[in-house]
Amino acid sequence: MSAERRPVDIITDLAASFRAASDSEVLDAIAALPPLLDESDSHWEHDEYWHNVAYLYVALADVAAERRLRGAIRPLLDRACYGDPGEIMRGLRHSLEAIVQPDWDALADICLDAARCDRLGTKLWAIDELAVLDDPRARPIFEEAVANAPKEIRELAEIGLKRLPTAG
Repeated sequence: MSAERRPVDIITDLAASFRAASDSEVLDAIAALPPLLDESDSHWEHDEYWHNVAYLYVALADVAAERRLRGAIRPLLDRACYGDPGEIMRGLRHSLEAIVQPDWDALADICLDAARCDRLGTKLWAIDELAVLDDPRARPIFEEAVANAPKEIRELAEIGLKRLPTAG
């Protein structure tokens, strides 16, 4: 009887398969990924979706972080899931930060633009990042999200607003 492989091992192997690829091949692989489906979608109940899409997304984010591929930031955000199935999305922020460290303004610039997107997964994870960057330019985005966004995004925007210094 064979033991089922752990997600971390699958992701590690997928990332390793891209180590010999060029930067443009990594960026092309990210661009070829479909946007991750919302957490409520029934595809998340099937191993094939995890193996062929979700784990590959995480692995490519890891490779982009290792290589500091700034061109991967927006495509990763544009493919981010609305929700956090299996808690796989929580590491995205760390990958994005590793790509730009210590140029937080560059990351904020990308996230400010992405947070204006209509796609909920993109908006969610852009606002999640902005909430920790403490960039005062995010205030109107947070305020708009608090007023009009779904609960999960609204809660992150509220956190972001609380972290910003008061205007005045």
